[in-house]
Amino acid sequence: MSKVTTPEAAVADIPDGATIALGGVHSHNSPMALVNALIRRGIKDLELIPTPSAGAPVDMLIAAGCVRKLHVSYVGLEFLGLAPNFRRAAQEKTIEIVEADEAWVVYGFRAGASRLPFLPLPPLYEGTDLPKVNPMIRTTTDPYTGRTVTTIPALRADYGLFHAQVVDRKGNTQVFGQRRFEDVMAKACDHVVISSDEILDEYAPAPDPRLVSIPGAIVERVAHAPYGAHPLSSPGHYGYDRDQLVEYRDLAAAGETGKYLQEYVHSVGDHAGYLERIGVGRLLGLRQTFR
Repeated sequence: MSKVTTPEAAVADIPDGATIALGGVHSHNSPMALVNALIRRGIKDLELIPTPSAGAPVDMLIAAGCVRKLHVSYVGLEFLGLAPNFRRAAQEKTIEIVEADEAWVVYGFRAGASRLPFLPLPPLYEGTDLPKVNPMIRTTTDPYTGRTVTTIPALRADYGLFHAQVVDRKGNTQVFGQRRFEDVMAKACDHVVISSDEILDEYAPAPDPRLVSIPGAIVERVAHAPYGAHPLSSPGHYGYDRDQLVEYRDLAAAGETGKYLQEYVHSVGDHAGYLERIGVGRLLGLRQTFR
C-alpha cells in the first residue's frame, strides 16, 4: 500500500506537545516542507531534538512560537552566522534548553533505538562544565573493569521528520550527500515521516538495498515534496538558496522573522503555493547534477 501523501497531510495529526526528532545537517537535507506545514498549523509546545548541527528550521520554529523545549548541541546559520531567534530565546529564557553536545544526541538516540536506558562512554567531560548544566550526564562504575564511565540517557521521539532525495511508495528511503545518522534517529522514533524530492513510480525497480538509508518498514508516511528542503540544499538535486537565506538572516536579526513567515509560510497555503511563490526559474537555477 502506498504511503505517499502531501506535506500538509503528513504532519496533520502531530499533536501539540509532541517530541520531534529533526533531520538535516547545517544547510543541507532539512525537511523544510514539513516544518513549514507545522508552522502553518500553529503547533505549540514541541520538544525538539535536532541533529547536532541544526540550523534555520529550528530557528524558524522558535520564532513561530512552536517550541517549548530544545536539546542543543549547535543551532546556527552556518556561513551566515548566528541563529538570531534561538539566541534571543536562550538569553530571555523563553524556551527550556537542554545543554548538550554531539555525544548527547548521537549516543542518546543510539540508546533509544536499542531500547536501552542509557549508553556508557569513556569519561568525556573531565575539565568541562557541561555536566554542571546538564545533570542528566552522569558517571557510574563499569562493573567489569571498575573504571569510571560517563552515561548518556536514552532519547526517543514521538515523531521523526527527515528529508530524502528518493523514496519508493513503500517508504524505502535514500538520503544522499552529507548524512548524520538518520537511520539511527528514525529507529528511536514512534512515527517516521519522510519528505522526498522524488517518489519512485510504483512499477520502478525497488531501490538497491545497499543505498537505502531508512527502511520502509519503519516509515509511516512519505510526503512528495519537490524542492522540499528549499531554501536549504538537497544534495544531487539542488543547492541552497543563498539569497533567501540572507533575507531570512537579516529579518531574523532585526526581530522581524514574522515578515518572512508571512511571505513564505502563512500566505502561500501549502507546499505547492510555496513553490509558486519562489518561482520555477529561481528553483531551476538551483539544480545540480550528479558528479
